[in-house]
Amino acid sequence: MSTRHSSRSFMVISKRDAFIEIMTEVFPESENNKLVTSDETLQAMNGRAVELAFEHDVVIIEADPDDEQETQAIRDLLSNRTNKTVFLALTGSDVSIAKARKLRAVGIDEVLPLSIDGEELRSVVDEKIRERTAAQPAFHQSIPALGHLIPVAQARGGIGATTVAVNLACALAGRPAGFFGKRDGSRVALLDLDLQFGNANVFLDIEDNGGFLQLIESAEEPDERFVVSTLQQHPLKIDVLCAPLQLVPLQSMRQDLLEKILQVLLARYDYVVVDLPRAVVDWVEPILKQATELILVTDTSVPCVRQARRLIDLYREENVGLPVEIVVNREQKPLFKSEHLREAEKVLEAKLTHWIPDNAKIARSATDLGQPIMNTKPKSDIGKAIGKLAGALMADQQKSLKKQA
Repeated sequence: MSTRHSSRSFMVISKRDAFIEIMTEVFPESENNKLVTSDETLQAMNGRAVELAFEHDVVIIEADPDDEQETQAIRDLLSNRTNKTVFLALTGSDVSIAKARKLRAVGIDEVLPLSIDGEELRSVVDEKIRERTAAQPAFHQSIPALGHLIPVAQARGGIGATTVAVNLACALAGRPAGFFGKRDGSRVALLDLDLQFGNANVFLDIEDNGGFLQLIESAEEPDERFVVSTLQQHPLKIDVLCAPLQLVPLQSMRQDLLEKILQVLLARYDYVVVDLPRAVVDWVEPILKQATELILVTDTSVPCVRQARRLIDLYREENVGLPVEIVVNREQKPLFKSEHLREAEKVLEAKLTHWIPDNAKIARSATDLGQPIMNTKPKSDIGKAIGKLAGALMADQQKSLKKQA
């Protein structure tokens, strides 16, 4: 259901009819919006722009930072700013952060990519109107980390860690919104940090929007809005940062960039699930230090158990008290533990509590459909096992919060 606001007036400036048409759909008159549109540039409008622009609550401009004359026209317009009109600029998704900041420098309240969806754009408008009214800065320097960070690691390639990460994120998010717009679940983000082999998007039928690659290639620290704009919303109420479609070197990720991404997301989401890369890389350090709990996916073979032990030791070098949940994938939980399993628990110094059975038919069908098992077959043996894992994690978080209270 749409939230109705008091009447708001918009001015939309673009030479493209398609852009203007999209804005009329995002801010329909049925929701008390009034739109005035112009297919002229600000430069062509000259003095008329000042008179028209400041009559509205929000001015949305399709801007090109490389157009020096138009940028100067925006600067001239905003030099006359005296009221609380919000000015937003939408630019191509490939525009660098430096060029976006150029528009911010002339007075634009927020610069957004054209790839932003309607819901997020409406959210930005609400936020900026509140800020202009209260005369407060857009973001505070210190953002508290409120969310729980859950990295998912794998003891060997092909063990099914991505399947676990994707379906765990869906289970934590809970049920999608029903007829009355209510939903039972948490705010969840899924980060696919397997830069070279990541395919979490395939399990969710999402095409990479190039946002992660743009973050990696930027030489400057992204602001909060830019980080959020790279996430893609899934109908199951999880937001996803897809691994780049283009093959990139593992060391192309910077530790400071990852720290910024985590800072932003942990302030916005209840849970941030991270599908870790297959290789061991230095830049995962911020994840390990802030992790609430580590999920380590393995099987019970001797080589896999030994590798899992090595990974636990390595990860705990960064976070000594890091809780680790061992998930045995594609194996049925035995009624009685054999000597081999008891020995594996001794090596891992952890109980083998979570078992996800091998059901190739359901797993393959979900992958082919591009739909998580938690959506297609939540009551299957795999779905129930992942649901129990999510429930155990949420219970652990509640216990932790009670201890801190």
